[in-house]
Amino acid sequence: MKYHIITFGCQMNISDSERIAAVLESMKYEEALNLKEADLVVLNMCSVRQPAVDRVYGLVPQFTALKTKNKGFKTVLTGCILKPERAKLAKIFDFVLDKEYLDKWPQLLKGKEIEAKKSDYLKIDPKRTNKIQSFVPISNGCDNFCTYCAVPFTRGKLVSRNYKDILKEVKNLADNGYKEIWLLGENVNSYNSKGISFAKLIKEIDKIERKFWLRFTSPHPKDFSDELIKALKESNKFVPYINLPVQAGDNTILRKMNRPYTREKYLSLVKKIKKAFKDNISISTDIIVGFPDETEAQFKNSERLMKEVRFDMAFISEYSPRPQSFSYERLENNVLKKDKKRRAAALNKILKETALKNNKKLLNKEVEVLVLEKEGEYCNGRTDQNKAIRFKSNEDLSGKFAKVKILKATAWNLEGKLIKPRLIVVLGPTASGKTDLAIDLAKKFNGEIVTADSRTIYRGMDIGTAKPKDLKRVLHYLIDIVSPNEEFNVALFKQEAIKRIDEILERGKSPILVGGTGLYIKSIVENLEFPLVKADDKLRNKLEKKSTEELFVIYDNLDKEGAKIIDKNNKRRLIRAIEVSLSLNEPFFKERKKEPVYEVLQIGIKINKKELEERIRKRVDKMIKQGLEKEVRKLYKKYGFNIPPMQTIGYREWEDYFNKKESLENTIEKIKINTIKFAKRQMTWFKKDKTIKWI
Repeated sequence: MKYHIITFGCQMNISDSERIAAVLESMKYEEALNLKEADLVVLNMCSVRQPAVDRVYGLVPQFTALKTKNKGFKTVLTGCILKPERAKLAKIFDFVLDKEYLDKWPQLLKGKEIEAKKSDYLKIDPKRTNKIQSFVPISNGCDNFCTYCAVPFTRGKLVSRNYKDILKEVKNLADNGYKEIWLLGENVNSYNSKGISFAKLIKEIDKIERKFWLRFTSPHPKDFSDELIKALKESNKFVPYINLPVQAGDNTILRKMNRPYTREKYLSLVKKIKKAFKDNISISTDIIVGFPDETEAQFKNSERLMKEVRFDMAFISEYSPRPQSFSYERLENNVLKKDKKRRAAALNKILKETALKNNKKLLNKEVEVLVLEKEGEYCNGRTDQNKAIRFKSNEDLSGKFAKVKILKATAWNLEGKLIKPRLIVVLGPTASGKTDLAIDLAKKFNGEIVTADSRTIYRGMDIGTAKPKDLKRVLHYLIDIVSPNEEFNVALFKQEAIKRIDEILERGKSPILVGGTGLYIKSIVENLEFPLVKADDKLRNKLEKKSTEELFVIYDNLDKEGAKIIDKNNKRRLIRAIEVSLSLNEPFFKERKKEPVYEVLQIGIKINKKELEERIRKRVDKMIKQGLEKEVRKLYKKYGFNIPPMQTIGYREWEDYFNKKESLENTIEKIKINTIKFAKRQMTWFKKDKTIKWI
C-alpha cells in the first residue's frame, strides 16, 4: 500500500505533513512518487485564503478518476478546515480527520471508533522531507482574532509546546547535520512555556553546539519586545532576516483589522530593529489591500509605509472574506476587484524598487550562503538575509555554507562568485618539526589541526608514529580513528579529512592540515578523485610474496604515469596501486584532478640533510626510551606482522629481533637508517610541487 500527501498553505502545514507521513509509515504504508501510484491520498488543506480552497476542489475530478481505476483508493482531508467547508468536503472525501487525533489515525483509517480525547500530535517524530532545512513548531493556534483571519477557527487558541521538547527536537536536528531551522507558530513571539518566553527560548537554543541558522515565522509586532531584540542581536544562531507582518499602513484600517498597534508604532519598531543590527538585516512583511471600506487615501498610507520601511520582500494579498471571521460576518466586501488588483500592483512596484536598491548595496561584498541545491553548472541557495542567490561551481555544495562575492543584483535574486575557503597546509619530512609549527599556527590563528599521516590514524601505534601529546590544547583530528587491522586508504582519508575541515570552517576557525604523507595531502590540495575500491585479500597475499622491485615492474606495466611518481620503495603503496588499477581495469593515476575545493597555502619545512639525520637519530633513541619495543610487541601478539600498518618503519624492523635473528642494537640502527631513507623519499615527492612555500 502506498500513500501520497498533498500540502497547501504555510510552513506549519508542511511540518504537520511530515508528522502525518511518519504515522502512515508506522502503518507500513510506503511513499508514492506521485498521485497516480497512491492507494491513499492525504490532502492537508488551508482555509486561510480562498485560492487554496479552490485548489482543493480542483483536485476532485482526479480523485474520482483514480477511484474508478483503483477500487481500494481512499482520500483523507485534514489541515485548516472551516466548518462550512468541512460540511461540503465531507461528502467528497472518504475521511475528514483532525491532526489533534493523529496518533489515533491508524484506528480511524480502519473504521474503528476512538475515545474523543485530543493529544499533542507535535510529540510525534516527523519524517523529514528535507535534509538541509527543517521546521520546528513551537506553538499551535492563535488568540489574536484579527478580523480578517480564520486561523483561530481552524487551529484553535494558542497552545505553547513544552520548551524542553523544542530544545530536544532542535538539538536532534543540529546533531543530524541540518543547517537551517525555522521556529514556527501563528504568533511565534507570544510563545510562553513554564515561564520561558520566546526571547529566553532563543537564548536556550543558542547554547546548542554545532553551526546552524535559526529563523522564525510569523511574529506579531505587538509582542516584539526589547528583550527579544536584544536576544536576537546577541544570538550566534539567529540570522538577520525577520518577517514582520504589518497588514496595512493606515491606522483606521489597522483598528478595523484588530491589529493593536499604529503605523507610527510599527515604524518605530522597524527603526529599533534596524538600529540594533546596524542596518544589516533584511525585513519582509505581509500586507492586505482592499480590506472592507479601505479608501484610496487610506491605501496611500500603505504606499507611504512601504516606501519608508524599504522592505526586502513583501507578501501582498488581495482581501478575500473567510467564513467565520469577524469581517466575513460583519463587514461588507465593498472594494472592487479591479481596485484590489491595481493597489496590489502599485505595492509590488514599490517593493521591486526598494528590493533592488537594497540588493545593490550588496554588490562586491562577501556574504555567507547556505547552498540548497546544485542545478546544472550553478549552486542555488540563500544568504543569511534570506535572499535567493546562485553561483557557478563544479562541486555540488548542497547542505554546505559557502562564502560568495556578489557580482550581480536584481530585485529578487543575487548572483556571485564562490570564494574558496582557506586552508593552511604544513608539510615536511619526518622529524622536521611540522607538528610543532602547526600547533603554533593553530594557537595564533584560532585554528584546529587535521592530521595527514597514514600511520597516526591507527590506535595503539603511539610511540612509533610520534603522535602529538598535547591534543587537548589544540584540537587534532584523524588520530586514533581505526584499529591496525582495519582497512584504511587515501580515498577514506579524503572523505574524513574534508568532513573535518568543513566542520572546522563552520565553527569559524582556521583548518590546518599537517603531515608527511604526500598522497594524502595531494588528495585534498588538488582535489584528486580516488575510487573506493575494497581490499582484495587474495590478491594482496599473492603480492606480499613479491619484492618491491617485482611489484614496481607489475605496476609500471599497468600505469606508466603512476609509476613515474609513486614511491617505488613503498611496498604497501605499490600493492594498493596494483589492486586499484586491476579492479578499475584502468590506470590508478589516470587524470583525477577536479576543481580544488580550498584556497591553499602550503608551508614546507626545509632542513639540511645533516641536521635532519641527527634529529631522526635522536627521535628514535627517545622512542626506545619511551617503550617502543613494548608497544610493538603488544601489537605483534595481537595482529602479527602481516597487516600493512605493521610493515611500516619503526615496526617491521622488530620482526627479526623478536625471532632472535637480529640484535637490539642492529634493530634500532635499521629503524634509524630506514627512517632517514624515508625522509629523503618524502622530500623527493614534495619538491615536485612548485606551489609549496619553503621555510
